[in-house]
Amino acid sequence: MRTADKFATGHIPRAFNLPVAELLKYQESNLPEYKGSLIVFYSDNQADVDKALELMRDYGFTKATYFPGGLAKWQKLGNVAEGGPKPAPAKLTYVRKLAPYEISIADFMKAVTGSGVLIVDARSTGEFAAGKFRGAVNIPSEEMEKRFAEVPKDKPVYIHCATGSRAEMAYDILKGKGYTNVKLLKANISFEGDKYKITE
Repeated sequence: MRTADKFATGHIPRAFNLPVAELLKYQESNLPEYKGSLIVFYSDNQADVDKALELMRDYGFTKATYFPGGLAKWQKLGNVAEGGPKPAPAKLTYVRKLAPYEISIADFMKAVTGSGVLIVDARSTGEFAAGKFRGAVNIPSEEMEKRFAEVPKDKPVYIHCATGSRAEMAYDILKGKGYTNVKLLKANISFEGDKYKITE
C-alpha cells in the first residue's frame, strides 16, 4: 500500500502495488467475487492498513488481514525482496487452491448429475426437507459421530452443507474413523425445492 516509488525500490515477492488512495477508489466490482479470498495488506503506515481492512469488512471479505511490520519485518526475518514496479490491476482476481480433501464445484456438479458417488448432506433435517440434491443422504454433522457406519467405504463420498463448515466437521469425523474415500465441498449452497445455486 506504499507509494509507487517506495514499492519499486523493494517489495515482498508476489505483491501488487496498490496505494491506499487508489484502493479507496475500488468498488466491489473491482474486487474478487469470492468473499473468502485471503487478501493480505502491508504498508509502512498502519493507518493505511486500517483503512484497507475497514473497506474489506464493508465489502464482506472476512479473511482480509495484514502483515505487521511490512517490508522491514519481511527482510528482518531473512526473506528476499523484489524490485521494480508492479501496479495492481483494475480488477483483482483470486484463484483458490483446493486442499487435497476438497472437491471443486465443477466436479461436485458432475457427481450430482451422474452416478457412482454418494452425496452426503451435513445440514439439519429441516434444511434437507426444504431442498436437497437428488439421491443425497442426510446425516447432519452433529449426528455423524454415531451414524458414520451409514457412510460406505467402498465408493467415493462427497459431503456438503450450506457453506462448507459443517461438511468439514463431518469430514473430520469420518477421517478419524479411517475413511479415505471422502471429500468435501467448501461453497455456498442455497436451495428452493429441487432448484439450487452454488457459489464460492
